[in-house]
Amino acid sequence: MKYIPIICTILFLAALMAMRPVDILSDTGVTLRDVRQGALDNLNEEPYFFFNSTSAMRSIAKRIPENTRGAAVRTLGKFVKAYVESEEFKEEYRQSLKQKYPLDETYSDAVVAQREQEVGGMDAAISQQMALIQQTYAQLDPAILQMSIKAQLSQQEAQLATLEGEERAAKARELAELKKILAATEGKPAEFKKQFIAYHSRLLKQGSGQHKNQQQKELDYAKERNAQYKQQKAVLDAHTDFRPVLRKRLKSFIALCDDVDFNAQLRPAGRKQEFIHPEYQRKPAEWKFLYRLGKTPVMEARAFAQEWLANLK
Repeated sequence: MKYIPIICTILFLAALMAMRPVDILSDTGVTLRDVRQGALDNLNEEPYFFFNSTSAMRSIAKRIPENTRGAAVRTLGKFVKAYVESEEFKEEYRQSLKQKYPLDETYSDAVVAQREQEVGGMDAAISQQMALIQQTYAQLDPAILQMSIKAQLSQQEAQLATLEGEERAAKARELAELKKILAATEGKPAEFKKQFIAYHSRLLKQGSGQHKNQQQKELDYAKERNAQYKQQKAVLDAHTDFRPVLRKRLKSFIALCDDVDFNAQLRPAGRKQEFIHPEYQRKPAEWKFLYRLGKTPVMEARAFAQEWLANLK
């Protein structure tokens, strides 16, 4: 596993693609998505990203004729450039930034607006519900209604034992009120219906009012959190433009290309080789990587990077 800048990866994968674009990728396990992901990672990492070059990749790259390497580099460079300039990349880049600059969209502008609309429409919804209930009860025969409520009392009292806390207390108050109405209207079905509907309407209004108050509290809390969302979004938006980072990466690559001495001499060092010049031994991995690739593809990549940088708006 090595740290390699995106242009270096372009060079290497271009060499792999030069002879058999599809077969080489399949045979080695490299995909165009690897290149695309490399471009994304390189802009997010500081300053390089991981790229695992297998022995099979290196072996194939060595067999590519030198006179085709420059053209391969430019072809793959155009592919990467087109992807980076696409709307798809812009969206993927923005999504990737959320790892560094989290954006909790639980209380986004859209969510708050939806909650405001719901709270604002609750009065109309409650009135509509009340009217529907009134209409439904109006169609019931008073005697049947009175008989039905009496029959339900014993069942509801049995359910009371399964409740706890405030829920049980509220249910007990409701049953006590029903018993009171039944006792006061014994033998008077019409009067029972009148008082029952009035009582039931009060319960609904009370419940609806409590629900509306709760929704309003949640809306107020959402607005408070929305301020935090706006701050997070402002930070994310400020970093969404990847061009400043891309300029920096391209300039760094061009400078790296200019620093590589392709005429540097090597000498045997056990099973490996090392630079004769001690200073070159201390060069970073990406410098040595470009040296191994050779001057022709590297200079083609440098020219491509320079053109991209000049045209980057």
